[in-house]
Amino acid sequence: MAGIGGNVSARLPKRKEIWITPSGLYKPDLKSEDLVKINLEGKALESVFKPSIEWPLHLAIYKKRADVNAVVHAHNPVTMGLALAGFKPKPITPEAVMLLGNVPILKFVYPSTAKLGKLVGKEIAGRRVLILQNHGVVAVGHDLTEVICIVEVLEEVSTTMLIANLVGKPKLLSPQQIELIKKLLRGYKIVVKE
Repeated sequence: MAGIGGNVSARLPKRKEIWITPSGLYKPDLKSEDLVKINLEGKALESVFKPSIEWPLHLAIYKKRADVNAVVHAHNPVTMGLALAGFKPKPITPEAVMLLGNVPILKFVYPSTAKLGKLVGKEIAGRRVLILQNHGVVAVGHDLTEVICIVEVLEEVSTTMLIANLVGKPKLLSPQQIELIKKLLRGYKIVVKE
């Protein structure tokens, strides 16, 4: 994340509170004591700072997905640039097949609104990542490591697709190759080194 853009949240499994990044603070300098604890209605429970203005988006996801314990909303520049031009990320690598799947580009909805939260809450069902037209990306996962990997793989795929389209015609994986990758890598998980 660059500057004050984007936001991150996490919760302990099956808890009714989340920790979210504060609004307006420079992300690279954040410390754990800067995070804001909020309940599932968006009320701040602990912190001297305001929660991210995107808290409705985060809460909509947690309310719809009991399996999600971490959410990242970032402004991936290459992914956003391609989405602005109408290009969706493609499953071009085994990692993209397993981590991204079909990544839809959602229509523009104003940031920090209940309408955006409702749309994301609906569209995130069965997915790990969405692109928000003219806004950014939203990724979800079991923990922060998984979500960060998803956001990084999405940007890597977008960068690779951009380069491939600039210099020639990309050679995409066939539907058969994609299905075989899914079978071979069934149970693929991101392992966190303790």
